[in-house]
Amino acid sequence: MSYTRKKKKNNSATGILVFLFAAAVFLLLSTTVFFNVENITVSGASNYTADEIIEASGIKAGDNLVRTSTDKCAAQIESRLVYIENAKVTRSFPSTLVITVEASVPAANFVCDDYILLISGGGKVLDKIQEEKAGLLDFMGTDPMPDLIPGAMFQSSDEHKDNAVKKLMEYFAENGSENITSVDVTDRSEISYTYDGRITVKIGSINDLEYKMKFSEEIIRTKIGEKTEGVLTILSDSSGASFLDKESLENNARIYGENMELRNAAETAGDESSTETSAETSAPVQSME
Repeated sequence: MSYTRKKKKNNSATGILVFLFAAAVFLLLSTTVFFNVENITVSGASNYTADEIIEASGIKAGDNLVRTSTDKCAAQIESRLVYIENAKVTRSFPSTLVITVEASVPAANFVCDDYILLISGGGKVLDKIQEEKAGLLDFMGTDPMPDLIPGAMFQSSDEHKDNAVKKLMEYFAENGSENITSVDVTDRSEISYTYDGRITVKIGSINDLEYKMKFSEEIIRTKIGEKTEGVLTILSDSSGASFLDKESLENNARIYGENMELRNAAETAGDESSTETSAETSAPVQSME
């Protein structure tokens, strides 16, 4: 190897070492001396002042911009300030942090035995109240975890029901809940909702939720009278539906009551022949596809 080639190789190695040393020094300085927070800006809609949001973030002037965990700061804002749904913290070098927030909007009353949880569209617990907030969707049978506090995300004690509630809330957030007054998830395999306070719609499990919701709403709009009351059942195979109006339901209840009275009387009298019931046991069901 010639002296010139050996010299070039040594110079190249020296250059790499110098570069690595300089990079290490720069990295050290950037996390200690350079890029410290001098300005914090806050934007977006909320019920809080900029100072309250900055305090909740945990960020202080002089903190290092590089070492600050923006995700952690955003999470602290969301958990400490109940009525902030989403927060985002970004760096703007050399010395600024930008906080962008989105306000929480009440979307539903989760009705429990002796209290009501006020829930945002994103599933955040906003408050624990005694009376339902007017104009919001009512959820029944959600079975919340007992230790939920305002600022936490809603969680059901039944993980399967928790998934059903979240999917329903996501659906309503994306598609709206106009004319839907309440949702019942007491039995997660027999979920139902009330339309316009007059029609109970049984959709079964959470499977194929979007199809079931849109199918049932189309039936109500196109095939059921504007003032008709009753029960609409979406069939388990999702290929059709059946409807019983209020008069038919009341007739069925009357017939059932009469039959039970006859049965009880027969058992009391010990006369098996009198256990025969009326030939008419139910009203006809209107099928829809």
